[in-house]
Amino acid sequence: MKKFDISMLTVAILVTGLAVLGFYQSWAKGNDPVLVTAGDTSITQNQLYGEMKKTYGKQTIHELVAEALIKQEAKAQNVAVTQEDMNKEIDSMKKQVGSPEAFQNYLKSMGMTEAQLRDKLNVLMTRDKLLDKAFPVTEEQIKTYYDTNKAQLGSPAPEFDKVKDQIKMMLTDQNRSQNYGTWLNTLQDKHKVEWNDPSFDDPSVPGEEQIPAP
Repeated sequence: MKKFDISMLTVAILVTGLAVLGFYQSWAKGNDPVLVTAGDTSITQNQLYGEMKKTYGKQTIHELVAEALIKQEAKAQNVAVTQEDMNKEIDSMKKQVGSPEAFQNYLKSMGMTEAQLRDKLNVLMTRDKLLDKAFPVTEEQIKTYYDTNKAQLGSPAPEFDKVKDQIKMMLTDQNRSQNYGTWLNTLQDKHKVEWNDPSFDDPSVPGEEQIPAP
């Protein structure tokens, strides 16, 4: 099962990050309830948010920004994932784990429902469509790769037409990985991202997320 390259935090951590934002909203309104009492020590919601912000906050907010930018750019370019494509991806994941029960266990381990998985997959697949549109693999690139690496493809080397699709998939993944960071920075400029909290503005954090293989 392929991994979606967003190199991002796992979905479980992203979901945790969303919960943290919910805690923050409550805390910002002046509500700081005690979550746990350990002997004579009280641990409050504010304390939890502060610690989780330090640990996961920067990565999580960059992922949320990336998701927002992907959705806005997809709307601008009229790019969408079809239900058929989505069902194929879900079916592929189900086959990979072997049974409906195993698939549900996988979802449980990720802390999400199938509906939530579909939402995340939609963002990731939309991102890939946008990247493939911006950085398409050309016939010339495929042929150049074949000619350059023919000796490593087998002995005797397979005919070009038999490995063309496989090479294209490999080069497509390579294009996505190499261009994602620059592309996302371009979207941030285009859609005018403003970091009201400067501590989150870190160019070294790409804001990618991935769904781990079952």
